[in-house]
Amino acid sequence: MDNAPFNLDDAMTRLKVQSGDFLQGEAEYRNGSLILKTARSPSPGEKIALSRISELIVANQESYRSLGSTLGWGVAGALVAGPVGLIAGLWLGGKEEEITFLATFEDGRKLMAITDSKTWTRLNGQWRRHALPAANR
Repeated sequence: MDNAPFNLDDAMTRLKVQSGDFLQGEAEYRNGSLILKTARSPSPGEKIALSRISELIVANQESYRSLGSTLGWGVAGALVAGPVGLIAGLWLGGKEEEITFLATFEDGRKLMAITDSKTWTRLNGQWRRHALPAANR
């Protein structure tokens, strides 16, 4: 039995490819790599290490409310603090953030994709850990 601690960087997360040199649709970020569908490798896709990205920037950041999550927070607030909790839960709950980002790879290919803010934070952080040492060489 493996007792190794869970590492968030090992978690698989989904991206949605919008445009660029990769097929539109679902993609994955897992273990420090992007798995992107290409014309040559539509399934399972081409695995590209984040270290092969030469530039990574945010193109757009958008907040929205998830109805299901908002209602869930409202019910939880009502259970804990009554009507005041209901209003607070509905007001504060369900906020989510979507990040559209642009990546340029060392081979010149480009990618525009959308992901959630947690995935973006992990992806960008891991890329920066690889990119900064390479820039200091």
